[in-house]
Amino acid sequence: MSDQGWKHDDLARDLAQHLRSDKRLVWTDMQLGPSGSPRPDVYTLERSYSKPLPTAYECKISRSDLRSDTTSGKWQKYLQYAGAVIFAVPEGLCTPAEIPTGCGLIVRKAQAWRHVRKATRAHVSLPMDACMKLLIDGVGRTVGPHVPHPRRLELWSEHKAVRKKFGESVALAARDIAAAQETAASARASRDEAWKRLDREVAAKREYLMGQVQKDAAEFEAVKRELIEWLGIEDASSAFGVRRRIAELRAACDADARVARAERALCDALRSLRHMTKTFEGLTQEQAA
Repeated sequence: MSDQGWKHDDLARDLAQHLRSDKRLVWTDMQLGPSGSPRPDVYTLERSYSKPLPTAYECKISRSDLRSDTTSGKWQKYLQYAGAVIFAVPEGLCTPAEIPTGCGLIVRKAQAWRHVRKATRAHVSLPMDACMKLLIDGVGRTVGPHVPHPRRLELWSEHKAVRKKFGESVALAARDIAAAQETAASARASRDEAWKRLDREVAAKREYLMGQVQKDAAEFEAVKRELIEWLGIEDASSAFGVRRRIAELRAACDADARVARAERALCDALRSLRHMTKTFEGLTQEQAA
């Protein structure tokens, strides 16, 4: 049991269900090659011939286990079979700074998994022994959707006892009722699982959006402080003070523009005067000649 209440296998299965999709293959506790080769807690491949993106996930439920793995460098053995290694931990177990450089970190929060740090992905070609292992031993061990399985043997035994006690017709009716109850229970379980998955996705999306809003608000606040400093206004100034300063700067800009126009007009007048002077001097010289 971890410091946060998770068991290792439960955490790995929960992560595998989170990662499973129609575009991704997921294995748990799958040995990648012959005896003695690495066995990541969760291993994924994208359903793509050109970009399978093999990824190994290492689940940790205690700080001591995490430190043992990170200090010994055990995770580096996965790099032969995976382009990225990601540590998966319950919330509060560690910080991103405690994860080895280049590795990713995904955290199990109360409602959903959340990627905290991306892994540095390298190109890797799967060895032939790993491909054969996944093909021969792993095809039937991929993680599929969670579907409740009824206990058929127990139901058959119950039906047999009903037939013996009440007769065939009553037994058939009881069987139909039991089948209907079983179908309803399975449907409820599927519905509940779908709602839970939707709740986790909504919570994760809400958390992401709130983080973006907080980030944008912090950036806006920083820009506002820079603008106020550039305008020469105290931080504690009111909105009225800011508007008044903007009006003053605008008036100053308008005054500068008027001065510039007057200077241009004066320069034009001086050029005209010089031209007229030269013309007059020319006429004077002609008359004197």
